[in-house]
Amino acid sequence: MRDPQVFYNKEDIWEIAHTLSGQSGQPESMQPTYVVATLPGEKEPEFLLILPFTPRGKDNLIGWMAARCDGNRLGDLVYFQLSKQQLMYGPMQIESRIDQDQNISKDLTLWNQQGSHVLRGNIIALPVTAGFLYVESIYIQAGEARMPQLKKVVLAMGDRLIYRDTFVEALAELTGGPAPPNAALPAAASGAAPAPVASAQDTGALAERLSRLRDQAEQLARELETMEKTRRRRNRLPLGLTLDKLDYGTHYYILDTK
Repeated sequence: MRDPQVFYNKEDIWEIAHTLSGQSGQPESMQPTYVVATLPGEKEPEFLLILPFTPRGKDNLIGWMAARCDGNRLGDLVYFQLSKQQLMYGPMQIESRIDQDQNISKDLTLWNQQGSHVLRGNIIALPVTAGFLYVESIYIQAGEARMPQLKKVVLAMGDRLIYRDTFVEALAELTGGPAPPNAALPAAASGAAPAPVASAQDTGALAERLSRLRDQAEQLARELETMEKTRRRRNRLPLGLTLDKLDYGTHYYILDTK
């Protein structure tokens, strides 16, 4: 924020995005999520801590930040700012769409009975060519043996909401490709200002990019299975991700905090 008038009027205040997680079902501030990803303009994947932001008092997405955690870049902050002129769904808006879906709400109601509880995993915002891809895992946990079991995965992008047993199946439906036999989790890129509008060309490019992510599924399946069984580090997502540079004029800023 560099305009004194904007600062004085508090016109452009951000806050950490909110989401629903755990058993409470109450909105709470998102926790930073660890990923391994290649930022636009870089050639090698690196360990990142990511967090989305919304305007104060609103639920639409306005920014996305990554903290670098590797080598001599430890502590550098990279952030992407979205245009205020175009609406991009935020995490809470995606959570509301999940709750309003008839098939999903029916399953959640059923699983929350007879001594079991539904646990909603951390929703993850993954910037891609035509917007943002959101991923949320849904677990079920018995009241006695408290070992969460992955039941469903939800993918949301734009107005589309995919609800399937595994990430690979959901991704295959989103891209229109065949589902591989094994399951795994996705990868992320970073978005910028202005927020893109999906077109037929963008959709084709996204499908090709997501297909490459699907090709990484078998390689990552073992890590996902370990995460499902242990969940010792709730906010850690041990993924191997590869991000391609965005096609819609990505701008990003590096803040050297050293």
